[in-house]
Amino acid sequence: MTSDIRRAVFTLAACAALGAPYVVMAQSTHDEQQQLMAQIQSDKYAIVLKTLALDDAQVQAFTPIYDRYQVEHKALFDRTADLLELYASNYESMTDDAAKKILKDWFSLQDDEVALTRKYAKHFEKVLPPAKVIRFVQIENKLDTLLKIKVVANIPLAR
Repeated sequence: MTSDIRRAVFTLAACAALGAPYVVMAQSTHDEQQQLMAQIQSDKYAIVLKTLALDDAQVQAFTPIYDRYQVEHKALFDRTADLLELYASNYESMTDDAAKKILKDWFSLQDDEVALTRKYAKHFEKVLPPAKVIRFVQIENKLDTLLKIKVVANIPLAR
């Protein structure tokens, strides 16, 4: 893993920690969180472009689609943070109804993540060769997995 990728993964993990109420850390302001999110998106963008090794024409075609993808992907990230907050607020006294809602929301989020990847893979197939599209999906999956590992490590199991 290159130092650029390591730095981005660290930044992604730090952002995940901001959304995970289980991690004890100093209270960050909204502006600091927004700045961190902007840095993550910038780092992630650089990693994706570098790893895809696109030519100039491909970059021109890829970028607007990727920008739209990132907006939708961030919305899913925000939903994940909201779900983590819901879990945290119910952790000490989890009712059956709260557990059912959290589980339903989690499955919905998983379905929406797959649907988003599928949707944008189709868009990318119109402007990139299939090998680049699968590489994109792999890169996104690896970065998301690394981020999720950092988050789930700090989430206690339901009682």
